[in-house]
Amino acid sequence: MPLIFNIPTSFTQGDRLSWFEHFPDYNFLTDTLSCFIRGQRGAVDLTAVGSVDGWEFSLSEDRCSQLATGVYQAQFVMLSGSGRKTLGIAKIEVKGSYESLTTLDPRSDDEKELEVITAAIARLVSGAVAEYRIGDRMMRYQDLAELTSRQEYLRKRIRYARRQVGIGGRNIGISFSSS
Repeated sequence: MPLIFNIPTSFTQGDRLSWFEHFPDYNFLTDTLSCFIRGQRGAVDLTAVGSVDGWEFSLSEDRCSQLATGVYQAQFVMLSGSGRKTLGIAKIEVKGSYESLTTLDPRSDDEKELEVITAAIARLVSGAVAEYRIGDRMMRYQDLAELTSRQEYLRKRIRYARRQVGIGGRNIGISFSSS
C-alpha cells in the first residue's frame, strides 16, 4: 500500500511551509528523513527534524522562492540503521505569486487565441502574402476559410463559458413583497 505524505500538494511561490510526517516503522530519534523536490524549473533538498514521534519539515520563503511555478515531484527518503529506503513520491504544484507580477492578462486561452486568429485574418484581408520561401523552406498562412471557421468556433466557446459564469439570458425576474 502506497504511503500518503502530508506535504502540501499546492502552494504559492515564496510561501513559508511546514508539515509533519509520521512513519511508525522508523525511529524519529535515530533515523533521518529527507525530501527531494524536483521539477524542470527548480530543485530543493530538505531534511526533516525529529520531533515528537515523527519528523517536521519546514521550507522558508527564500527556499520556496527557488521553485518557479510548475509541477514538481517530492521524493521522500529515509536513512536508518538498515540503510537507505525510498518511501515514495508525491506530486506538488507551485503557483505564481501576484506580488512579482507587473501585469496580469485575465483572458482565457480561447480569448487569447481569438485575438491571434482575428489579427491573422486582418493581415490576409489587407493583402499579406499567403505564401513565401526562405532558402529551401516554404511557409504558408492558413486558408482564410479555415481561419474564419476557427474564429467562429472560438467565439461560440467564449460565449458559452461566459454564460456558465454569469446569470445568463436577457430577462431577469425580480419580485418584491410588502411584508
